[in-house]
Amino acid sequence: MSVTTFLSNEILWRTLSAKVKAARHVDAAIAYFGQSGAKLLPLRRGDRLIVDMSSTTVRAGATDPREVEKLMRRGVQAFTRRNLHAKLIVADKSVISGSANISKHSQQILDEAAILTNDPAALRRAREFIHRLCTEPVRPEYLEECKRLYKPPRFKGWLANGKHRQQRAKHAKLRIVNLREYSIPESEVKRYEQGEVKAEKLVKDEARSKTESFHWPNKPKMANELEFGDWVIQVTTYKDKSIVVSPPGQLLFMDNYVQDADSGKVRWVFHFEVPRRGETMTWKEFRRAAKAILGAGALTAPRTKPIRDVQVADGLLALWTLGGCVSRRSE
Repeated sequence: MSVTTFLSNEILWRTLSAKVKAARHVDAAIAYFGQSGAKLLPLRRGDRLIVDMSSTTVRAGATDPREVEKLMRRGVQAFTRRNLHAKLIVADKSVISGSANISKHSQQILDEAAILTNDPAALRRAREFIHRLCTEPVRPEYLEECKRLYKPPRFKGWLANGKHRQQRAKHAKLRIVNLREYSIPESEVKRYEQGEVKAEKLVKDEARSKTESFHWPNKPKMANELEFGDWVIQVTTYKDKSIVVSPPGQLLFMDNYVQDADSGKVRWVFHFEVPRRGETMTWKEFRRAAKAILGAGALTAPRTKPIRDVQVADGLLALWTLGGCVSRRSE
């Protein structure tokens, strides 16, 4: 019986590494083989690798010939193929095919996805496809020329030492934000409303979406990390002690202004786009529904919490439909 599985991000890279390490033989056709490639794809003697190691690709830094050389020293058969764009790995009786090139940038920064299958027909076709590509072996002279031509890639956000300022694994796709009912002072209302007007202009589909905001009396830590489009689930405790969980909203922009000239304190305001017909949950409902995703004891009380695991974030967002309706209520 054939089995097909969807993989993404951290799970994709863990599965890829495990499959390659456990396999007796691996064939891989990977368009771009970049920095840390030999570590991310641990091929061994007798395995085959086809990459785009054309001079144009090497000059652009998309394929690092030094990483290909590391595999060749292990006994891996390396081939080059101009215009290759496939990302395909055949490990024994498993096929992994998806979006990911083999590089540190792909593993740490980009959102990648793939399909894992043991379907016999797909396996046979994948092997045939790779076999047809093995026509241009990487010879020592060509390898040396590529090493001379190679220039490391320059990605926005990467530092001179090859490290990234903020890797994908550290970014919080979703935040649960703990709030309390509080009215803006009359002296600030006009300035606050200016931000609301700006937010409303950013909403593209007014029939489905509206704006909401919350504020902080000073700059919170999350202001340094939030980015446009990040998701937030607001948990608000009201004066009557009831706790309401709002459907997820996406950040439009962050605003700030001086509360009063005497104190010099700055109020931070966060404006979001939310579903116009979104449904709320009680804290009890939300905690029960999220238990299977976060684990027992993870939400003992409302608190501001970044959700950095993409799979967990997706699970919490799925508690509501795209239109903001509650998709699953705990019994």
